[in-house]
Amino acid sequence: MFTPANAVAFTNADGTAQTVSADAPLPVAFSGSAGTQAISAVSLPLPTGAATAASQAATNAALGTLSAQLPATLGQKPMAQSLPVALASDSAVLGVTVSNFPTTQAVTAASLPLPAGAATAANQASTNTVLTAISGQLPASLGLKPSGASLSVGPASDLANIEPAATPISGTAMPSGGSGITGWLSAIYRSTSEGATIAGSVTSAATVVSASNNAYMGGAFQVTNAGTTCTITYEQSNDGTTWVTLPVISAALPTAAPTTTSTAAGIYSYVSSAAFVRARVSTYTSGTVAVVLSQKQQVAPSSGVSLAAGGSGIGSVSVSGTATITGNVNVGIGFTESLAALAASATFTGIGRTNSSNQYAYYNITAFADQVGTLFIDQSLDSGVTYQPVASQTVAAGSAANLSVRLCGAVGTATLYRPRYVNGATAQSTFRLSGSFSAN
Repeated sequence: MFTPANAVAFTNADGTAQTVSADAPLPVAFSGSAGTQAISAVSLPLPTGAATAASQAATNAALGTLSAQLPATLGQKPMAQSLPVALASDSAVLGVTVSNFPTTQAVTAASLPLPAGAATAANQASTNTVLTAISGQLPASLGLKPSGASLSVGPASDLANIEPAATPISGTAMPSGGSGITGWLSAIYRSTSEGATIAGSVTSAATVVSASNNAYMGGAFQVTNAGTTCTITYEQSNDGTTWVTLPVISAALPTAAPTTTSTAAGIYSYVSSAAFVRARVSTYTSGTVAVVLSQKQQVAPSSGVSLAAGGSGIGSVSVSGTATITGNVNVGIGFTESLAALAASATFTGIGRTNSSNQYAYYNITAFADQVGTLFIDQSLDSGVTYQPVASQTVAAGSAANLSVRLCGAVGTATLYRPRYVNGATAQSTFRLSGSFSAN
């Protein structure tokens, strides 16, 4: 017997559907061999006061909110995961009784009153603003930085140089127009560079240009304006007080001689090892005298007489002293002795020649023959009365031989040299004999 509280829909054993009311007991007859039968209920009404699905959804939402506000697990938590605790307004000290938990618990206070005289957030914001400004003016990190990320340092405005003493070494004066370390560095550069150029002009008898010659070996004064009937004197000194004349040479003249003054425009080169050089107007009449000085560390010697493009030449230059050399120097003189073939066992004897000009140091003979023979050089010390052989050499057939002797004996007509050739047993078809005097 099945007694439901309300109507029930079910399926009979024969497969037919049937709905019955639960107001009265429902007799159900089962057939078949099975002791348990399947029953399908289409729907059942809720009892009075039962919870509905809508109320369950609201409950779940509230539980979800509460779960989000609680820690995921029990135990001590970092500050950010702890529950806030509000202190009673009439309590200065918080008393908390803890049981069944560790002895130390995390407590979060929503707010606490500031002690008297404590810094306020407004003042903190002002301080942060100042610190941020200072931070923006400092490098991001310590250590060496490129110039764009470095802090600039300015020397005191009342210092002429970086060093407070502002005293140059060795008492060296600051060049005109220079100041501070930049002036000194530029002065050093000018003093050690390959060349320095200084210009000046005057309208009276005064120094036109003057410069230290240290680190230089010479240079050139260029007179760009000589004034009218003015004389410029060139001078040198080691102490800058006592001056002596400085020889210069006109660079425009190929055969110019050294001079110590000039009266015309031009370039005048000099070589000097003195400490100072200058150009000074020693005689002034009128006009402006202007000079440009160029100094060089390496210069070619300019003292003496130039031989370039002039009438003078090597060989016609007078040399002062005990000897005067005229005419050509380091030249020789040559001559043909014979071109005639010799008979068998014949002898050719040349002319005796003298070194009367005293220009030569050697007497030379060259022989060629198509037959074997012997070449000799004979010398006479008695104007050709007697000769003695001083050198000889065998000449192979079809070849040449050369003989040379250093000249000796008194210079003049008494000392003579001649060639001599003795042919072999076979007559020649070809014979050549030539000689010379030479300086080397």
